[in-house]
Order: sequence, then structure tokens, then C-alpha cells
Amino acid sequence: MATNETWIIYRADGLSAPGWEERKLLPAGGLTSILAEEHDYSDSMPTVGERVREYANLADPGNGVTHGKDGDWVVAEVQQFNSPDTDTRIVVCVCSYQPIEAQWQELRRGAPITAESLAAVAT
Repeated sequence: MATNETWIIYRADGLSAPGWEERKLLPAGGLTSILAEEHDYSDSMPTVGERVREYANLADPGNGVTHGKDGDWVVAEVQQFNSPDTDTRIVVCVCSYQPIEAQWQELRRGAPITAESLAAVAT
């Protein structure tokens, strides 16, 4: 059975929440309460109390992701919206600011996907 797509949007609990000056929509630069977003294909949903993860490339900023850590934002409320026309669902997580001292951790990566590895899986 195919797993459906979930678009998860993490947003601050108010436009004046800490960091509001840096949260801008591109390209116009309008202010937003959106902290992060991700697409998920598992059947799991964010839960109240989970921390929003942060990701970065510490050696070469802006060039992919090499490290992750728990962020300063905690999910306080989860709102789910299902499309009547598609299998897509949208989840909005309202988050509160609860700063912590978290350490960056190097992400483990699997082997790169190649045409040969895909062909081997298909057989």
C-alpha cells in the first residue's frame, strides 16, 4: 500500500514570537509566522511536546545538510486537514518558544542512489 503525502507546517504561536524579524517569505520578504515545513511519507504525525528539528551544513552553509539538532520551538497544538479530492493531508503545528542548549549531531547518510541500485531493487 502506498503511503500518502503529509505536508507539515510548523508555525510560531504569534507573529511577535522570538525571531520574528528573521522570518520572511521569499521573494517579497513579507513577515510570516512559519518556522519550517516538511513533506512526510510515513504514517506518523507530529505530537504535542516534540521539538522542531533544525538542520545545517556547518562546514559549508547553504550547501545541503550535514548536521541536525533539536530546536528551540516545541509543538503545542496539532491541527490536521484532509483533502476530499486527493490523498494529501496538511498538518499545521502551532509551536511555542522554549529555548534549550542542544548540540549539533552529524547526520548519518545511506549510500547514494544510482541507476544501478534502483535497477537492483526493481528485480
